Amino acid sequence: MICFLLKLVFLKQFINVCFLISVIIPYYNARNFIVQSIESCVSHEIVSEVLVVYDGCPELNFFELREMFSDYSKVTVLAHPDFENLGAGASRNLGIVNSKYPFIAFLDSDDYFLRNRFEVFLNFIANNVSFDGIYEAGVFEDTNDLYTISNNNINSKNLLHFLIRGTYGHFCTNCIIISRKVLEKSGVFNENLILHQDSELWIRLSFYGQLMPGNLSYPVSVIRRHKNNRIWKGTTNSSRLKQWRVTWKWARHEPIGIINKLLIIRKLIKFELKSLYK
Repeated sequence: MICFLLKLVFLKQFINVCFLISVIIPYYNARNFIVQSIESCVSHEIVSEVLVVYDGCPELNFFELREMFSDYSKVTVLAHPDFENLGAGASRNLGIVNSKYPFIAFLDSDDYFLRNRFEVFLNFIANNVSFDGIYEAGVFEDTNDLYTISNNNINSKNLLHFLIRGTYGHFCTNCIIISRKVLEKSGVFNENLILHQDSELWIRLSFYGQLMPGNLSYPVSVIRRHKNNRIWKGTTNSSRLKQWRVTWKWARHEPIGIINKLLIIRKLIKFELKSLYK
């Protein structure tokens, strides 16, 4: 433990722009939560900017949101043209395009980071661990259940297979750190997906980059579920079917292996049937 702390002290003294993080927050109807979300980001030294993307919502206008954080030097508030509501994927993409730093983390506007959010990231850098991304655990505020991949022994080369199968769970978007370089290979969020655009991207990222597990037993972010939350009230068999159609459109042209392609086809059949006989 002492050695680790000494490494962190050394790292903080010599850390440069190569290891700084941009946090991207799509904002939608989260007036009661956004201040805590922002505070949980700016409290971390490694976070050099927080990009809040206003996604056209009825409870608060863009100028009110921008004024709320006018005294925060790390915070920039962005908006789509004409302040349109384009969805979480388009909002995260706008943040990615405008971000300045080589690593990117995401946070939903009604959730917040915990104090240990970037400990594994700093530890990996201190120990020269090679990675394109890190995935960790979140926790649901209402139940204390973890939202995570339940197996921390998955080789990064096999991660694609298990994400397609869903055997060990799914990534929590709040708990991902991704390098800009791997996003240049994989592409960004698919804006044609209103829901599950994050799950679709993680599959592509796991193919193009080396995604490493962090601490999957202890959460780094808290997830809130409430009446205004888009994802929890919108998931249907039809939305899942659309996600897997998009995934297949990408996968059919990539050398991901015949087994993985068959698994995607099985997902398509499953949700096609569920959509027809719901």
